[in-house]
Order: sequence, then C-alpha cells, then structure tokens
Amino acid sequence: MTAEACFKCPTLKGGEAVRYVENTLGFPMAVLESFPKFFLIETINVCNARCVMCGIDFSKKQKTTMSGSLFDKIADELSQYSSHLEKVMLYLDGEPLLDRRIAARIRRMKQAGVRRVNVASNASLLNSERGVELIESGLDEIYITLDSLRKEIYESIRVGLRFETVLENILGFIDLRNSLNPNLMIRMQFIVQDRNRGEAVEFERYWAKLLAGNDQIAIQKAHNWASAVEVPAVGDEESVNAIPCIALWGTLAIHVTGEVGLCCMDSESKILLGNVEREPISEIWSGNRLRAIRDSHLRGERRGLPLCDGCTLWREAKRELKEIQPDS
Repeated sequence: MTAEACFKCPTLKGGEAVRYVENTLGFPMAVLESFPKFFLIETINVCNARCVMCGIDFSKKQKTTMSGSLFDKIADELSQYSSHLEKVMLYLDGEPLLDRRIAARIRRMKQAGVRRVNVASNASLLNSERGVELIESGLDEIYITLDSLRKEIYESIRVGLRFETVLENILGFIDLRNSLNPNLMIRMQFIVQDRNRGEAVEFERYWAKLLAGNDQIAIQKAHNWASAVEVPAVGDEESVNAIPCIALWGTLAIHVTGEVGLCCMDSESKILLGNVEREPISEIWSGNRLRAIRDSHLRGERRGLPLCDGCTLWREAKRELKEIQPDS
C-alpha cells in the first residue's frame, strides 16, 4: 500500500504499519532497525532568530557548542557504517553557522566516509567568507528557508533577521556555488503560514530562474512542533495518528551534550533514549526504550504518547518538492 493510499485509511497496525514504514523510507525493516540511515547532529544550540512558528524554548538551552572530542567520537562510529548511511545533517535546534567550526566539522564527516553532509540555515550569516568555507569543506547540500520575498512579512516571521542581508547572502552563495562546486545542491524552502499565504507561486517562479539543475524548491506546510505551537490547519490533522512516525526508524537526533531524545521534536530530551558520549549509537538505536515506542506506533497506539499524539511534522504530503531541471 502506498503512502498516498494510506492517507485516507483507518489506523494502520501490524503488517500494514510495517509496510508503510518500509515503503516510505525505502528500506526493509531489518535494515532500518540495524542502524540509523539519517542523523541530525546539533553542533550548537543557539539561534539568532525567534521565528513565530518555532516551538523551541531557547531560554531552556545551555547555549553551548558540541566538544571536539564528542564530535570525533560520533564521526568515528559513523565511519564504521559509512556505506549504510544516507545523510548526516549538522543541525538540530540551533543555527549551524553560529558554530565557527562548522566547516571543519563538515570536513570531518566527509573524512569519515559520509556520502551526503547537509546543513540547514536561515542564511543570515552566509556571507562570502562563510560561503567559501562551506563549499570548500565538501558540503553536499544546504537547505535555506526564506518565508517571504517581502521585507515586512519576512521580518515579521523571522524575528531578529534583516531581509536585505539574507537575500543578498543567498544570491551571493548561489554565485559562489556555481563557480566553486556546481554539484552542491541548494534547496530553497518556503514554510506556508497565515502571514505569507498566497506567496508560494511567486516564490517558486523567483527561485526557479536562479537555481541550477538538480537544485530544489520546497513548499512546506508549517508543522505544530509536537503540538507545542498553533499553526494553520490544512485538513489532515486528524489523520496523523493513523500512521506510524517514520522518524522512529529513520533518524537519530543528537544534542550538543550527546543526549539523544526521541526525535527532532524532542528539543528538551523529555524522552531520553541515551547519551552517545557514554553509549554506542548502535546500542541506543536498538535499545529497549526506543523499541517499545516503535512497537506502540506499529500497534496503532500513537495517540497514547504525548510527544507523538497529533504531531504533524511527518504528516502525509509534508511538502511539495520541485527539482530544478537543467534547462529551467
């Protein structure tokens, strides 16, 4: 059964739930449960914006960066699974370019044999110097979110950032990428919400003229951060509890201290699975606590888990993703 067909299904359980996870992630369950395919690694937990749709309480953060020794420990373990890994994303709750060592960390992951290393940025710090550092580090992908092409709307969403600076940085980075490494993929993202509703078509047209072949444009639905914030309803909110969350089988999220929460929505590690400073990643991934939560999702009992109940992050049709064709 396809993910699209499951959208209108009753709650998936047992074999149907297993097939949904396998079909959505593209791998057999035994492969998914052996080791994470995707990683989110928080090298810094500070952000320079206070976005209106964000559910992270930065006042509770320690405001620190990951130690070099811990990062090396993670890289060393990942190197043992380099052929298994799909992607390592060097961000989680913070703005990764606030980490002055981010380029060196990207390079370290590439040395570990990771095929795709990715960062996601608001681009406020993506000046030419930082842009060259990122490109020369071996970065494979960058996701940049710009929620409006109108200064007043953008700045009302990404509070604390300056529209002119961000746009100039993005345009400059595209030029740098084109000249230094055309293979680096840029994804321009737009999060639909009340303040920018109706701008998506204009956003697509604008960036399609500037991006290159194999780049992407993503129009994303605002999610509710595990029910921590209110976002515009799109009509599928009641269906999210009917499907198991693929994050439980796909992605491990590691915080600056090495703590591993349940998923990327668990910004305070309320459901603590372990700490990679003291435990191997492989043991955390196959541990009893995560296994029990996976089993509850496969039984169709997601509603009984407060963090998972109604979370719209991995809803069906999360985004419209357009790949730019070479002749665009």
